[in-house]
Amino acid sequence: MRLKYHFNLPPESDVILRNRTITTYYAQLYQREPSLYKWAGMAAFASFHIGEKLKIWDWEATPIKTLSETCKKKNKSLEDDFQIIRIINNKIFSEIGTALLTFSQIEYHVFRNQLILERKNELIIEAFDKLQEARIKMQNDTVDQETHDLVWEANLQILWHEQYKVVQPLFDKLSLVFSGAMSIIASFDYRIHHKQTNWRLASRFILFMFSKGFKVLLHNGILPDVTNIKHRWFWISSDLFVKWKSAESNKQLITEEMQILSSLELRKLDILTHIHQKNT
Repeated sequence: MRLKYHFNLPPESDVILRNRTITTYYAQLYQREPSLYKWAGMAAFASFHIGEKLKIWDWEATPIKTLSETCKKKNKSLEDDFQIIRIINNKIFSEIGTALLTFSQIEYHVFRNQLILERKNELIIEAFDKLQEARIKMQNDTVDQETHDLVWEANLQILWHEQYKVVQPLFDKLSLVFSGAMSIIASFDYRIHHKQTNWRLASRFILFMFSKGFKVLLHNGILPDVTNIKHRWFWISSDLFVKWKSAESNKQLITEEMQILSSLELRKLDILTHIHQKNT
């Protein structure tokens, strides 16, 4: 399977630069096809926020470790936990960012067969089926509310796949102390520099769970835990995703924010975004 364009990432050892490049690519994917790639837009903000947290650690004095190296230890150090967060950032991009780039460049039946050969989860294949259906409708200028709903449904499925299949197995490897600290500081904002932000654009995990998520806590542990998939998914699906849909409808806001995010590093996605394909 030959692609005309491949991502050009810095080495894993250059942690902050690599994160900034990943953020840049997410934003550019969204800019290329904002009517389809809702997940990529949200991921650009998420990657930016992860990058801000990664800056806490001194990576210049820290050699890169593999996941197996960090998991061999019974008692994980703070460094091990940061290594896992770094790995999560890379793995999400490798798993989903690369799939979106491929989806944008080749005929869909070839792409779908590749997903099957790689034994991808049925849910992610179903999500791309929906994106393909919506893409064909858009190419034929038959866009209606049903098409828009289909796009959002597909992107929510991609988001669930990301959280359940990619993130959760790695979150399970974090130390309890680090998980607790993450739960306290976890936040999200659709203004990346937090200027002129408000409750419509920003969210704090612990505050949301103690208010809107109290019933979830009663059934799944009384203390909010961002590494608990039930807690985290309730926050993401009921707050972050809803706010993303609202923020994304504000074209001026998102255009300004994406311009910043897409320019963090000097990269350019030189790909065709309107591929006339038959649905198979």
